[in-house]
Amino acid sequence: MTPPPASPPRSLAERALAASLVIAVVDCVYLTWRYLALHGAPSPWVVEHTGVCSWTAGVDCDRVLVTPEARAFFVPNATLGLGFFAGAAYWWFVGTRRHPAHRAHLARTLAFWLGVATLFTFRFWWLLLHLPALCPFCPWNHVFTYVAFGAALAVWREAKRAEPGAHPPWRELLPHVAWSIAPLVLVHALWWMLVARGVVDAGTTIVGR
Repeated sequence: MTPPPASPPRSLAERALAASLVIAVVDCVYLTWRYLALHGAPSPWVVEHTGVCSWTAGVDCDRVLVTPEARAFFVPNATLGLGFFAGAAYWWFVGTRRHPAHRAHLARTLAFWLGVATLFTFRFWWLLLHLPALCPFCPWNHVFTYVAFGAALAVWREAKRAEPGAHPPWRELLPHVAWSIAPLVLVHALWWMLVARGVVDAGTTIVGR
């Protein structure tokens, strides 16, 4: 029996893209959990200033997560990041495995949305600089957004060189698009459900302020 051909070694750009997406998801999972726990109702589920990134009075994720700025776009920033990065990771990892012929399109689309996310980070940086404390885990998400954006652009260029000529119709990816958007929808549906049931307090937001 002939063994299947070995997969080509991943480029540095591919490894950087994969690592940045995974780290961003893990970071957002922690920040989402901490945000929900600090806003537990009728009382928080955890003691404030005891998180793994509560280091000093001025360097404390908990102090940042309870501010109105932690909901800069109405929903919690942490859940927004989790939904986005989980969807981006699904789009890339599952997409390249199930739709290898669409590799260039997958990388191009991912680069576009990471570019959009990069624009959002400028607003987050401005907010971070005006807060009473530093959230050490929050800026890293912005940094990994930039790494992933640059890596996705590089992977797109590599894919275009490796796959010249016509590509399969992009419409084949429509079901994959829906599944990639699902994490963003599901995370916020869960948040809304917890708020509606009084399990979590929505907290304050700077929207409309």
